[in-house]
Amino acid sequence: MKRDPRIERALSALKRNGFEAEFVLNRDEARDRVLEIIPASASVGIPGSKSVRQAGIAKALKARGHKVFDHWAKGLSPNDVLECRKRQLSCDVLVTSTNALTESGKLVNWDGIGNRVAAMIFGPGQVIVMAGINKLVKDLSDAEERIKNIAAPRRARELNLSTPCVESGKCEDCDHDMRICRITTILNRCPGHTRFMVMLVGEELGN
Repeated sequence: MKRDPRIERALSALKRNGFEAEFVLNRDEARDRVLEIIPASASVGIPGSKSVRQAGIAKALKARGHKVFDHWAKGLSPNDVLECRKRQLSCDVLVTSTNALTESGKLVNWDGIGNRVAAMIFGPGQVIVMAGINKLVKDLSDAEERIKNIAAPRRARELNLSTPCVESGKCEDCDHDMRICRITTILNRCPGHTRFMVMLVGEELGN
């Protein structure tokens, strides 16, 4: 079966931009491939990523005996959560997602605290980014629109926040103290000194 030409363009562009890039059909293939890539002794950071958890990667890594820094794990105190976020910055492998991936091979993210995007840029020895097909967009303008009007409002709603986007379903560029859109990053090229894999998944994952 011939693949969507958008996928081919994105994979080629990612490789030109210095990333390793692969396509897998679904979340099960993604999980198996991630487990194949990560060394048995590696510590793994999993920042806020619905996609990674939907694929069962956090659970599988813990079952395999990895030290997993997962600040969404149940029973953590606020101090534990903060320490976990810090450990994600220096783990052996970071597994996360992206808010948008352009056909020109750029990764676009908005973040509230910054631990996710900071760890993607520098710190871990290896970064693996899983992106569902719903994250693939034409260009930077479409990436911004996707985040403002799909990803961010959905995430704010999941967190039961009272930000204006929860009510309107779109970004209101608010000054709310619970605002989750505080930091914008664009990875135009693979960060230096980091082995970086982008795995495009052929089904919808995350917001």
